[in-house]
Amino acid sequence: MTSIRNFSANSVGLLFPSAQADASSLTSGVGQGISADTLSNAYGAQSGATATRKYAPTAPWSSSAQANPANDASRLSEAAKQVLKGGSSFINEDAALLDMPNASSDYKKLFALYNGLNTLSQLVDNAKAKSISTADKAQLQKSFRAGVAEVVNYVGSARFDRLRLALGEVNASARSTSASKVAPTSYASPALVASDPTQTLDALQGDVRFTMQVTRLGQVRNIDIDLSSLSPSDRTLPKFIAFVNDKLSAEGLVTRFETRRIAGQERTSTVGGKTISLGKTPDTWGLNLKLDSSEAVSLTPATTVPAIYLAQKAGNPDPDGKPATKDAVLSNQLLKFQTGADTLAPPSPTGTEAALASGQVWSKTIDPGLSGVRSMQTLPDGSVLVLSDVAGALGGQNIRGDRDVVLQKFDSAGKLLFSRDLGASDEASGLSMSVADDGRIAIAGKVKGQIIGAGTGPINEAKGTTTDSFVTVYNAAGEELWTQKRGSIGDDEATHLAWDSAGKLYVAGNSSGGRGGQAGLGLSDVYLETYAQGADNKVTYSAAAIAGTAGKDVARGLYIDGTDLYLASNDGGSGVVRRFDLSGGDPVLAATRDLGSLKGGDLTGIGMAGGRIVVAGNTSSGDLDAGSVTRAYSGGQDAFIARLSTSLNASGQDRLTFFGGQGDDTATGMAIANDRVFLTGTTKTDLPSLPAVGKVDGFLAQINPTNGDIEWSRRFSGKDGYVAPSAITVDAGGASVLDRLGLPTGAINAGDSLRLDAISSVRVGDQFQVRTRLNGPMTTLTVLEGDTLATFADRMKRVLGGQADVRVMAVDGGKRLQVRPLTTRNLVELVSGPDGKDALKALGLPEGVIRGTTVAKGGKLAPGDGGYPIYGLKMNGKINLDDTGEINHAAAELAGAITVLRSAYRELKDAATPGTVKAAQAAGGGTVPAYLKKQISNYQDALSKLTGSG
Repeated sequence: MTSIRNFSANSVGLLFPSAQADASSLTSGVGQGISADTLSNAYGAQSGATATRKYAPTAPWSSSAQANPANDASRLSEAAKQVLKGGSSFINEDAALLDMPNASSDYKKLFALYNGLNTLSQLVDNAKAKSISTADKAQLQKSFRAGVAEVVNYVGSARFDRLRLALGEVNASARSTSASKVAPTSYASPALVASDPTQTLDALQGDVRFTMQVTRLGQVRNIDIDLSSLSPSDRTLPKFIAFVNDKLSAEGLVTRFETRRIAGQERTSTVGGKTISLGKTPDTWGLNLKLDSSEAVSLTPATTVPAIYLAQKAGNPDPDGKPATKDAVLSNQLLKFQTGADTLAPPSPTGTEAALASGQVWSKTIDPGLSGVRSMQTLPDGSVLVLSDVAGALGGQNIRGDRDVVLQKFDSAGKLLFSRDLGASDEASGLSMSVADDGRIAIAGKVKGQIIGAGTGPINEAKGTTTDSFVTVYNAAGEELWTQKRGSIGDDEATHLAWDSAGKLYVAGNSSGGRGGQAGLGLSDVYLETYAQGADNKVTYSAAAIAGTAGKDVARGLYIDGTDLYLASNDGGSGVVRRFDLSGGDPVLAATRDLGSLKGGDLTGIGMAGGRIVVAGNTSSGDLDAGSVTRAYSGGQDAFIARLSTSLNASGQDRLTFFGGQGDDTATGMAIANDRVFLTGTTKTDLPSLPAVGKVDGFLAQINPTNGDIEWSRRFSGKDGYVAPSAITVDAGGASVLDRLGLPTGAINAGDSLRLDAISSVRVGDQFQVRTRLNGPMTTLTVLEGDTLATFADRMKRVLGGQADVRVMAVDGGKRLQVRPLTTRNLVELVSGPDGKDALKALGLPEGVIRGTTVAKGGKLAPGDGGYPIYGLKMNGKINLDDTGEINHAAAELAGAITVLRSAYRELKDAATPGTVKAAQAAGGGTVPAYLKKQISNYQDALSKLTGSG
C-alpha cells in the first residue's frame, strides 16, 4: 500500500504555504489545515511524476514512438518495397525499436512480429490496386507466400519469457464440423391433412396397395397393405394407422406408424409500416414411421407410373440488368413429376407451396452451397443420384478448395441419404455420371490442382494453371474405390461416361493439347479412352482415339449398345455421331453420320429408344440431315430429336422431330424410358399447347421419336418468373401411391457409410500434426484407408500419450470428433497439414491450442498448466493473394492477428506496471484516494502535536 513516504519533497512542500517557513509559519500552516484543493493538487503532481516513469517500451504503432513502418505510411511502403526486392526479411528483431533500457526481450519479439504482419498487410493493399501488372502481381504473390511462411516458422520457434504464442486459435476444446450420421429412428412424411386429422384423407382414396417388407433377426416378413376393405369414409389418418399397425402387431413386429402433428406458423402482414399479426395457420398432420433398431423396413408399391426427376435454378439471374454486379439470388431445386394421371392420381400435399404444374409430386430446395446440378440418374432401388458443383460450405461442412464436386443420393421422397465431395485441393467441376450394372458409380469432370491419392499420367498440371480430366469410381455405398487424373499440355475435361457389360469404363472428353500421346487435330478435340479395374484392384488406362476437325470440337454424348459405342459431338458447329466397334477390344471407328450445321445450336445427349439411336439437341435450322420430319421446325431455335439407324447409315426409318415455338427454345437435358424421349429446357415464347407462365419458363415433354407425338408435356416457371432446368432423369416405375403418403420406395433410412473419406472432404493420405507443448516436437497423423471417426480418434488418443480426451460425440444429429485436454494442466496443439493434404481443414477442426483453464486472482481465467498466458493469432498459415476473394480473406486474417499482438502488448505492459501506479493513473490527479486522505489527516495530527498546537 502507498504511504506518505511515497510523496516527494516537492509534493510535500505543496501541502504548506511556504517552502521557507519558520516554526511560527509552519505552525500557522498546520493550524490552518490542508484544504481539499491543496491535497488534490499535490496528489495530481505526484501522479504526474509517476507517469513519467516507464514500465514498458513505447509500442511502435504509437504516434509518440520514433518514426517506423508501424506508424509511418511512407516507411511501411518502403519496407514492402524491400521485401519485394528480396532485400530484407519480414521479421527482424534487431530492427525492433525499444526506448526503455533493459526491457524484456518479449517486447522486441512482439514488435518484430508486428512489423512483419504489418508489412504483409501492405502487400495485401498493393494487391488490391486496379492497375497492377501481371508481373507485379506474380511477384506480390511470391513475396507474400514467403512472408507468411516466415511468420509461421517464427511463431512456431520463438521463445517468450512471459507469454506464449500460437498461430491458430486458443480454445478449451475442439469439435469437428464433419460428422457421420446417427441412424435415424423414424421417418416423417410431409403434411397430409390440415386442421382435423380425423377427416377423410384424399391421399388414401382409390387403389391404395403396397407391401411392407420387414427383416427382423434375419427373417423376412412381407406385410401386404390393401385398403380395399376400408370404405372411402373410413380412410382417415388415425384409421389407416390403426389398420397397418394391427398387421404389424400380428406379425410380432415393433415398427409402428403414428400421427405427426406439425404446428401452425404465425402469419403477419405489414400495413402502414406496422406489423400486424394475422394469427397462426392451422395445424397440419402427417405420418411418422417409428422404427426399431432390430428391424429393417422396405416399401414396394403395387402399381407404378413413370417419374421424372428434374434439377433447375429458380430466380432472376440479373435483377438490376447489370451483369457485372452479380446480384442474382438463385435457388437450386429438385422436382419430381409423374405421368399417367389416368392410372394414378398425383398427390396434393397440404401445407406446402403450390405445385409449379399439374403432375408435380414434390419440390425440394437443396443446399445453398451448391452452384448447379450437372447430372442425375435413377437407381433400381428407386433412389436418385445427383452430381453437382459446390462452392463454399456444404451442409455446414467446409470443402477443401474453392470449388468442388459433390455426389448426393436422395430417396424417391426427396430425403438426402448421403453426400460425397471429391476433395479437390483447388477447384473441380463435375460434368458426367454413369452407374454400372454392379452398382459402381463413376463421375468425371475437370480439375485444377491436385486430388490427393489419385493415379496420374505422364502429363498432369499440379499448380492449377490449366485443367485436367478426372474420373472417380465409388461403390454402391458411395465409398471411393479409385480416382484417376490425366492431362495434356493444354486444358482437358472428361464430359461423358459409359460402362460396357464387362465393367470397363469408357470416357469421352475434350482436350486442347492432344491426349494419351496422340497429337491434337485442331483447337479442341474429342478424345475417347478406357479404364478397367482388375481382380487385384489395379486400374489400367488406355488411350483409345482422338476425333474431330481442325476447328473446335466438343463431346456431347456417349452410349454403348453391346459391341457398338456411339459418340456424339459438336464438330465446329455441326452435329456429328460416330460409331466405334468394340468387338476387337480397342475401339475402332466404324461409321460417321453428319447431321449438318446446327446454326448456333448444340447437341444435348444420345441414347437408344425402340432399338434405334436417338440424338437430341437444339438448332436454328430446319435442314438437318436426319430423315423424314415428323413435326416441323417452328422458327428461331427449336429442340430436336433425331432417330437414326444403329449402323448410322441413312435409312428410310430415320425420323426428325422438332419441338418449339416461333421464338428460341433450348433443350438442356434428355432422358429415355419406355422407348420415349423426355426433354427439358427453357423457353420464352409459345410452345405447342403450352401458354407462357413467367418470363423464362421451363418445359418438360414426353415425345414418341417414331411418329413425333407429344404424349405428355408441362410448362412452368418459378421465383421472379425465371427457371433454368439443367438435368433430367426418368424412372419408368418411380411414381406410386407412396408418393401421396410422403413415403419412399425401397429401404427406409438406409444406413450411411462410416468411412472418414466418405463423410467429409478428407482423402486417404491427408495429414495434420499434434503436440502436447508449445514449440515442442510434433507428431504427424495420417488418414488411412478405411479410417472412421472412431478409428482415427483412437489413433489420435494414442499419439497424444493419454494427455487428451479424444472421443466421438453425438451432437446435432451427427457424430463428431471432439478433442479436450485430459486435465486442466494438459495442453494440445493442432497444426495444419501440408498444402493440398490438410486433414485439419477437411475435418473442420480449428488449428491452434486446446488447453484447460483455472480461475486466477481477480476472477480472471488463466492457463491450467500454471504457465504464462497463451495468445492465438487466429491466422491461417495458407492465406494467399491468388484472387480477390483470397486477398480480402488475407486482409481480414492479418488484421485479426495484429489485433491479438496489440492485446498481448497491453497485457504485458499492464503486468509490468505496479498496482499503486495503476491506481494513481486511474485516479487521473482529480480524486484523492480515501486511504491517502486518512494518512494525511494522521500526519496533520502528528505535526500539530509536534508544534504544540493540538
